[in-house]
Amino acid sequence: MGLTADLRYALRTLAKSPVFTLVAIVSLALGIGANTAVFSLMDQLLLRLVPVNDPAGLVELNGEGQHYGSNRGMFAMSYPMYADFRDSNPVFEGMFCRYQMPFSVSFGGRTERAGGELVSGTYFPVLGVKAAVGRLFTPEEDKAPEGEPYAVLGYDYWRTRFGGDPGVVGRQILVNDRRLTVIGVAARGFDGVEQGFSTQIFVPVAMQKSIMAEREDLLKKRRNRWVNVFARLKPGVSATQAKAALQPQFHAMLEMEVRQPEFAKAQEYARRQFLKMTMDVRPGGRGHAMLTTIMETPMTAMMAMVGLVLLIACANVASLMVARAAARQKEIALRLALGAGRIRIARQLVVESLLLSLAGGTLGLLIASGTVSVLIGILPQIDPPLRISSDLNSSMLFFTLAISIGTGILFGLIPALQASRPDLAPVLKEQAGAVAGGGAQVNLRKVLVSAQVALSLLLLIAAGLFARTLKNLRGVSPGFAVDNVLSMKMDPTLSGYTPERAKNFYKDLTAGMNATPGVASAAMAMVPLLSFDEWDETITIEGYSAKPGEDMGPWTNYISPGYFATLQIPVLEGRDFTIRDEVGAPAVAIVNQSFARHFFGRGNPIGRRIGEGGDAGTKADIEIVGVAKDAAYRNVREEIPREVYFPYLQQKWGREMTAYVRTDLPSAQMFPALRAAVRKLDANLPVYGLRTMDKRLDDSLAIERLIAALSSAFGMLATLLAAIGLYGVMAYLVARRTKEIGIRLALGAMTGEVLWLVMREVLILAGTGIAVGLPVAFAVTRVLRSQLYGVAATDVATIAAATLGLAAVAMLAGYFPARRATKVDPMIALRYE
Repeated sequence: MGLTADLRYALRTLAKSPVFTLVAIVSLALGIGANTAVFSLMDQLLLRLVPVNDPAGLVELNGEGQHYGSNRGMFAMSYPMYADFRDSNPVFEGMFCRYQMPFSVSFGGRTERAGGELVSGTYFPVLGVKAAVGRLFTPEEDKAPEGEPYAVLGYDYWRTRFGGDPGVVGRQILVNDRRLTVIGVAARGFDGVEQGFSTQIFVPVAMQKSIMAEREDLLKKRRNRWVNVFARLKPGVSATQAKAALQPQFHAMLEMEVRQPEFAKAQEYARRQFLKMTMDVRPGGRGHAMLTTIMETPMTAMMAMVGLVLLIACANVASLMVARAAARQKEIALRLALGAGRIRIARQLVVESLLLSLAGGTLGLLIASGTVSVLIGILPQIDPPLRISSDLNSSMLFFTLAISIGTGILFGLIPALQASRPDLAPVLKEQAGAVAGGGAQVNLRKVLVSAQVALSLLLLIAAGLFARTLKNLRGVSPGFAVDNVLSMKMDPTLSGYTPERAKNFYKDLTAGMNATPGVASAAMAMVPLLSFDEWDETITIEGYSAKPGEDMGPWTNYISPGYFATLQIPVLEGRDFTIRDEVGAPAVAIVNQSFARHFFGRGNPIGRRIGEGGDAGTKADIEIVGVAKDAAYRNVREEIPREVYFPYLQQKWGREMTAYVRTDLPSAQMFPALRAAVRKLDANLPVYGLRTMDKRLDDSLAIERLIAALSSAFGMLATLLAAIGLYGVMAYLVARRTKEIGIRLALGAMTGEVLWLVMREVLILAGTGIAVGLPVAFAVTRVLRSQLYGVAATDVATIAAATLGLAAVAMLAGYFPARRATKVDPMIALRYE
């Protein structure tokens, strides 16, 4: 009954002060909304557990160290190694492996690209995922390679692509030109174990050879690391215990592999490094950790920044609450005199705080939903696309409720305790002028304002550093043309093309695009630029002895003739590739400047020979025919890598390729014409990733843009809140000193003297905040060094600009109350109170 009465009384009291209530709710809504928005992204990309049985019991395995062979993706292992652990280990209840890849799917006369996974038959049983329709894979699916041409659909994909028709079970779909029978639909809510992505089709890993473009049997190759391996721990076994138990078994596998014939030509140094590999067992409840590795540091920094914004908002509202409590001292004193207990009064004031924070949280949810939509637009467009939603969900609601309650207690408790112990005698004698907003309350408000200034300075400095980083990165030349250049991807091998037929398709498409009106030049490349992807390959250089531990694995790309001309990358020495550089012709390569400098110094690389492979018997039969100018590869932030270009026409495989087209027209206008060029050759071939190169450059800086945009917005918001807080305190102090100011004016004080009297207080408050904030900023910004580019964490210009800007805002916020003080009428002031 007491709490209900407190709620009714709090609602009536807040309704009587609409301006105070509105300012408090909006301040809190901005702080809570910003926190909820960033938390929503962090939850969906980093924190959310996979919706399976007991996700905390899942772990992901990874062999750490220098492997010998090929590697695809993060935390990859070979399938034979997975099978060895699956069949014999002392610490796991079950294991599964998976490999994420795109599928070309044809059904009902329509071909499209879908996100897919090759999964072991133990995948669904170990995760504990049930079927919504039909059945899911079982361990039996692993026993006959190429013998189980089945598919399981993701629930959302089944609903959107097949209309939720249960009759699709038993029907066939064409996946990468292989007919697969749909046997079931996964449970609603489960869409794979890749954080931030959605799997639409699951296919048995036993079908690997016919589903993957290269048609190699990777299930038997120990030197090919490509599957992600997960396991479920036995009860009572920790990840640390599992790691210790697996290491001897893992080392025995490595020793067995070293004895295989395929290792015979390996150099002794490679053998020793290989045998030093260790088995890592990582928590797997949040799925595959690719995005975690990329996004963890920036998202943590963002969460810390919005936390500071919320602290500033809390300090602002706490200051308002102190002022409001001072105005209600006579009411509180009277209630205490009539027998109300201190706890009862404090509870009443905390209930008001909680009502304000809950109202702010409700409004903050709306702000958060809109903010997440904006942030989704900033994130990079990748394939497959990120699975992020701006819709409200239970996690957002719970987080907002928790942070609202915590915020209400944080900013309401101290003012409530202070206000509930007034000096009863003078208050009840109506000596309000002597006691209202006494020294302790004024000092508390001053401390809160100085704290706001300090936190705002920290945010402004961080925002300045991130903005400088983005500006510096945008000013970096990628080394190739981005204006009026567009790109698109296609992979005919996923539609049944043989490697030879795929290469002929690419040749015909390049010729067709070059003949299209408005196209200045067109070319192909296997590894798309600025995509955070890379392909490296160990090489041997004729006449060059590698130093112990030297990296002999330059990054590579496989390109068509015209690639350098299309992207306007100068060939500085030698020649470009031509149409005659194909299978059967002498093998050739072009290297970049960094490669030439590292391996040949000032010598002439033209005519030197290299070989693909690092074995002792590798033949160096590829002639270097050109040196190209350095250009960015994965992104513009990284140092230019050593790179080797090979003509794709000399390769025996066919793969996904990216077409680059430089146009004489605004490049976006050319997309329909380029789609038509593909349809002319194959109307059913999916084309995806159509993007201008300036957009791809923007996407490669998406994380930096996100951080810069958010930090700038948070810095300005924090400064605004601090300015409001400073204005409120100074207005309150001027009101308290009205009588004193009137006496000064009556005794002949000049307007400037009164103005300085108030502004001096502003300088003290702002100066104290800045004096505290600067050393904190110097210490904290050092943590951000890994996210900066071209600017030091202690950059004097950025810190000075943030300090001067904040000081100017503080002076402006204090000037208006100071100006009002100079307008006090001495006669009215002398009759004040």
